[in-house]
Amino acid sequence: MAPSPMSRRGFLIGGLSTVVLAGCSAPPRAGRNPSETITPSPSPSGSPSPSRAPIASDVRALISRPTFYVGHRGSGDNWPEHTLTAYRNSLLAGAEAIEISVCSTSDGVLICHHDLSGARVLGVDRKIADMTWSEVSALSVDARSWLGVNTPLEPVSRLEDVLRELDPATLVFIEDKQGTNTRVLLDILDAQPRATERFVWKQWAPASQVRAAKERGYCAWGYFDVEQIDRLDEFALTFDVLGLPVSAPDEVIRQVVATGVPLMCWEVRFHDEVERLTGLGVTGLMCSNVGYLVDGRPADRDTFATGRRAPGDLPAAIDTLGWSAQPSFIPDRGTLRIQRADATSYLMGSLAVKGKEPSRLNMTIVWPDAVPPSGAVGAVFALSGDAPGGQGGRGDADGYQFSLHVDGTIALARCERGVTGPDLATGAVDAPTAGDAVRIRIDVSDDRVRATADGGEPIEAKLAASDGRGPWIRLFKDYASNHAVEFSQVRVVAS
Repeated sequence: MAPSPMSRRGFLIGGLSTVVLAGCSAPPRAGRNPSETITPSPSPSGSPSPSRAPIASDVRALISRPTFYVGHRGSGDNWPEHTLTAYRNSLLAGAEAIEISVCSTSDGVLICHHDLSGARVLGVDRKIADMTWSEVSALSVDARSWLGVNTPLEPVSRLEDVLRELDPATLVFIEDKQGTNTRVLLDILDAQPRATERFVWKQWAPASQVRAAKERGYCAWGYFDVEQIDRLDEFALTFDVLGLPVSAPDEVIRQVVATGVPLMCWEVRFHDEVERLTGLGVTGLMCSNVGYLVDGRPADRDTFATGRRAPGDLPAAIDTLGWSAQPSFIPDRGTLRIQRADATSYLMGSLAVKGKEPSRLNMTIVWPDAVPPSGAVGAVFALSGDAPGGQGGRGDADGYQFSLHVDGTIALARCERGVTGPDLATGAVDAPTAGDAVRIRIDVSDDRVRATADGGEPIEAKLAASDGRGPWIRLFKDYASNHAVEFSQVRVVAS
């Protein structure tokens, strides 16, 4: 995806975390200081060379800009969250700040970690507050179920190591996730160069810790949900930046924007969300997909064989299923395997060239184990937007659909506002059998779309000049059983 003019600025600055967790409103207490004998965090995996030069700034200048991007958890849709690797890479990809969540171990070591427990990313269902640093440092941040089977395990990072490794110009939104480390965390920030110019104190808006941060001269970001909108006047007087989830209704977002206090929404993943939010007057974008939205570099083919998800490729149903929404990669076959008992889709944002529609799409489809008794698979293409939703989770946009049915029927149809219309053209190939791959080619011109599948005659449909179309593609499975389907050799030519 070609970066927008805003994304080319390439500032090197730092961020903040965003999800409401229990314990945020706990009264602050001092944590214990780390022992002098504590071993440092292991070194993370290598980072890419910088793609743009850092530009020093300060947080007040940042929040006054018309639009700015903060790497949510270090852009957790692209790299293992809250690791030094994620922080570095999101900054190199163009995030203007990073977000750091902080938890304390039982022996007082502050680590970069979002959840109160280690269950989701560390694989140990224990509270961080009940584990020593020695115990935590023996674990790894494991994002393989979200980012792909070949995603490297990353070390857990101590906050002091991250602050030492980051460029001293980096801007950081920082939160005490446990709500019990306010004083010790502020003491650590106070010891950093240009502390009040570089750090924004982040917290759940109804909590009380903001007083201590403001007394020390820090800007503060207070995030809340629509249920707390009746306290908006109070929050607007307290915080320098306000925060709402992306899911907040338009009318609530307008109400917050009308206060005149900069509003930053989390977590932003799609270009459609950027367009909607900035159109409503939102200035801050807490972005978990910096590698796609800011530094997007379109590819012409899938990366399934790498066993790692490309920036911009995302499963449907993220908001309801979280990490379990991600299909699996089979690197030795170079396939993406979708196996869920419902209709779903997979956005191939990595192949989208903004402003251009695909003129050719190739893909191979196989039911590796067994063909389901009914249903279809295929692709929706030339989509006008990348937002999720729509019929069968195939995207809330205009475009076209190619489907391969289990009986060998192939069809082309028009999609409008995420709803598939009647077939424009149909044909037939031999009914697919388990393990037999079907190669498909789709060509799009100004006035027609033509599709060919192995063993069948091409089908073709005329297009109206007024038809909305765009660069995005979604692979889909449209049946209610868990028969696995695999996609491979997905390639695109942009017009």
